[in-house]
Amino acid sequence: MAIVTIGTQTWDDQNLDVDSFGDGTPIAQASSSQQWIDYCAAGTPAWRYYEDDGANSPTYGRLYNWYVVSASITSKNIVENPQFKIPTAAEYNTLITYLGGTRTAGFAMKNTENWGTLTRVSGNGSNSSGWKGNPGGFTSTQGEFFDLTWSGNWWSRTSSSAANAYGYKLYWQNRSAIAVETPMIMGLSVRLIVSASWTGSNNFRPSENWG
Repeated sequence: MAIVTIGTQTWDDQNLDVDSFGDGTPIAQASSSQQWIDYCAAGTPAWRYYEDDGANSPTYGRLYNWYVVSASITSKNIVENPQFKIPTAAEYNTLITYLGGTRTAGFAMKNTENWGTLTRVSGNGSNSSGWKGNPGGFTSTQGEFFDLTWSGNWWSRTSSSAANAYGYKLYWQNRSAIAVETPMIMGLSVRLIVSASWTGSNNFRPSENWG
């Protein structure tokens, strides 16, 4: 199932995996750390595969800088269907509160597979929410890759300053779901929420289906 209802909200159950905005305008692909740095310095919306390996995207999606998020707020739909948008911090907080609060919601949000295991301690969650949070890691401000299988990090559309925005983090070692003020020039995953009552098929895939 591609669309999941959690409380009063409706979410996509996978990370965003697109290379263009909804109107077909390409999002720049960074294929090196220097290219990532250059795109971010110019304020250019950009994405990157983790470790520049497209084989990672079916499970983890792509990593985007916040300029992609910003463009989706001011001028572009992130996908063609305008019902889908990148969530605000308030919408993430609503999700987390519904799932029991910051200390425990992460376990309900984490997928039952793909998370790392260390000294026999599994990072997998229960996915009781159906949100299927996968640990896609992140790209640092210097274009370096970290934390695949160990943390999931998602942009909200809410900025906290001129240089930072709120991201939301799940970590393998605990059950928490927390907000983190994150530099806009980092690369995080993106998850979409439905901005109005959903009447379409639960098998709709925003990253693949158009219209």
